[in-house]
Amino acid sequence: MDKPLLMSHDRISLSVMTTNQSICDRLRAIRTSRGYSLGDVERASNRAIRAVVLGSYERGDRSLSIKKALSIAQFYGVPLSYLLEEPKNCAFSTFAAVIDLREIKKLVKNLDQKGLLSFEIRAITTFISGVVKQRNDYNGEVLSIRAIDISTLAMTLGKNPQALLQLLGELDLVLNNR
Repeated sequence: MDKPLLMSHDRISLSVMTTNQSICDRLRAIRTSRGYSLGDVERASNRAIRAVVLGSYERGDRSLSIKKALSIAQFYGVPLSYLLEEPKNCAFSTFAAVIDLREIKKLVKNLDQKGLLSFEIRAITTFISGVVKQRNDYNGEVLSIRAIDISTLAMTLGKNPQALLQLLGELDLVLNNR
C-alpha cells in the first residue's frame, strides 16, 4: 500500500505557530507601547473599539473576529499580519545600534516642512521602515539595527559602516552605539 504524501502543513513546528496567547500579548504590547490605556483607545477610535472589549481580547476572554482584528490593526496603523503572526527572527543577532524611531519621525517632519529632505535621509528612513516591516516590529519606539543592516545601508549610501554610524549619531537617531 502506498504511503500518503505529507502535506506541507504536516511539517509545521508547533513551537513557531501563533497561539491565542501570543495574539493577546501582541494586542496588549502594541497598545502599551504607544502609551494608550484601554479608555484612550476607545476615545481615540470614537468608540469603534470599546475598552471593555479590547481588554477581553487582550486577556483572551473573547474571540477576536477577522473583521475586528482588521479594525484594530487599522487603528494602530499596522498590518493584520502583525497581530496574527509570530515576529520573524533573523539569523544575524549582533546589534550595531539602537535607533530612536521617534526621532526619525520628528526629523523627517521637520526637514520635509523646510524642503530639506536629502537623499541620505530618505534612504535611511526607507531602509529603517523596511527593517520594521520585515521584522514585523510595529510596537516599538526604538529599533535595534544589526551589524548586517548597518553594512547594507552603508553600501547603499556609499559610506563605510563607521561613517554611517557617525551620521546617525549626528542626526540624534542613535540611542546606543556598541
